[in-house]
Formats: sequence, C-alpha cells, structure tokens
Amino acid sequence: MPVYNNVSVKRVIAKVFSDNDLQEGTHRVSDFINWAGEAIEKIGAMPAMINKVTGKDNFPLVEVVDYQARLPYDFHRLSQIAYTPTTTGPYYPMRTATGSFERERPDVPTVVVDPDVVASTSDLIILAMSLYELSYVDALAKINSEPDTRSLLNGLLVDENGSTSVGANTFEFTGDYVYTIRDSWIKTNVETGYLVIAYQAIPVDPEGYPMVPDSQAFIDALYWYITMKLLYPKWVAGQVRDVVYYEAKRSWNYYCKQAYGDAMMPDTDQMESVKNAWLELVPNINQHNEFFSTLGQQEVVYNHNRT
Repeated sequence: MPVYNNVSVKRVIAKVFSDNDLQEGTHRVSDFINWAGEAIEKIGAMPAMINKVTGKDNFPLVEVVDYQARLPYDFHRLSQIAYTPTTTGPYYPMRTATGSFERERPDVPTVVVDPDVVASTSDLIILAMSLYELSYVDALAKINSEPDTRSLLNGLLVDENGSTSVGANTFEFTGDYVYTIRDSWIKTNVETGYLVIAYQAIPVDPEGYPMVPDSQAFIDALYWYITMKLLYPKWVAGQVRDVVYYEAKRSWNYYCKQAYGDAMMPDTDQMESVKNAWLELVPNINQHNEFFSTLGQQEVVYNHNRT
C-alpha cells in the first residue's frame, strides 16, 4: 500500500538491538544510521525522500552569482530548475546543457527578457509555420515583428471561454536557459538572478536523525540490511555459519523489493492522474515549460467547428 508517513530511524535501531540481543553501549549507533541511509538509497523509492522547493516554506531562493550557484546543503536528487531575474518572478524553465560545444557561461551578455516577445517554444510558432508555410526562424520573426498576426494566432488558440485548446505555452522568454551540475555547484548561462530548485532530500527528525518511511516492509528491509552488515565481518572470519549470513542476505533482498513495491504503489487519486496522462488525443509536448502542473489533468478537446 502507499506510504505517507515517516518515523525516526531510532525505531529501526531499537529493533536491531532487541532482535539481536545486543547490549547498549557496545555498538556504534552512527554505523547503524549510515547503513540505514545506504539501504534507503538502494531501495530507491521516491516516497522515501521529501520534496523541497527553494523559495517556498521558508527556504530561500538560490542566488546566482557570476554564472553559478551552490546546491542546497540537503540536496539529494534533482526534479527541476527554474530561473527568475528577480525574487518575485517571472519564472522560466531551464534545461540541462546538451550541446557538444555548449558552454554554461556565454561569451556574450545575457539576452534581456522582453515580455512582449513570444517564446521560441510557443505553440504560436507551430501554428504560424503551418498556416503561412514558413520555416521555424521565419515564423518566429513574423510573430515577434507583427503584433496583429500574433493577436490573430492567439485568437485561434483560445476558445470562447478563454481556455487554450492545444496547450498554448504561457511562459514567455527569449533566452534558452541551460545549466549543468558539477562539484556541488550549478553552472548556468545567466550571470545573476535566482533559481527555484525542486529537489528531493532525506528527511530528518528534530534531533537530526534520518526519517524512514512508516512501513513495516521498509523497517524490516533496513533491519535486515543492518543485520547483514553486522554479520559480514564475523562471516568472513569464519565465526558465523554460511546459512546464517545467507539468510540475512536473502531476507534483505526480499524486503528490499517489498519496500519498493509498497512505496511506489499509487493510491486512487494518483492512479487517476496516471490515467489522464496516458489517455490523451493531443499530447502536450510543452509540459516541461509548464512545470508539469497540468500533467494529471483530464484532456478537454474543443471542437471549433461546432456551432
């Protein structure tokens, strides 16, 4: 079943002491905590982490200085990055630098954002290319230089209720904002500004101990991983029989898979979003620019020929 709550890793440590009949004070608890973290990473289930967004919930925006910014101290796995020239927006999606000769830091000054210029990924470009039989570059130039044409195409993309019928892009920017991550730093192609970083972090309790999913499968998986680590040096030294060590290893492998399955199992609402994402007649290929905010919404197709 889905996992929603977390408990302190101290619950797992207490189980290790009690089930293995260990005496307090004779074992390194810090090693148990480290092994529990290893087990969580090996299980690899996203619900074991918590989602954080810089600029929200008292987490400050990450400032870009001289084309680079430091990753948050508790950063574990990246979800998405957005750039904003000010602390109040607007926000522009960034992508990972992919060009063979592409550099994060440009040789020319950053292009100034013009709110009246259409985004290079806008659906208006695609529509203009189709209607006027233009190339990509010519269509982009036509829309940005002819306000009347832009208004006409916007009218074709918007229905009578003011909603876009083909997922028109609502994010307007002229630059192609890219980044790479190296040595705990985010390297960007903008000299200054701020980053909104959506990332995953390992949760901790008020005492600084890691939090683990409140699932019996997770707790058993972490218990058997720590037990396997405790038995390994004794097994190598010949002090533990093969069957004992292999039983701990087999149990870890079993509960590792069960914990992953429990954590990744969607609930009813999550399954509804998955269904909506799969069942689409006209896929919205600009979800990244929209920060995937409408990915789970049910598609509504408007028939403009209907009276």
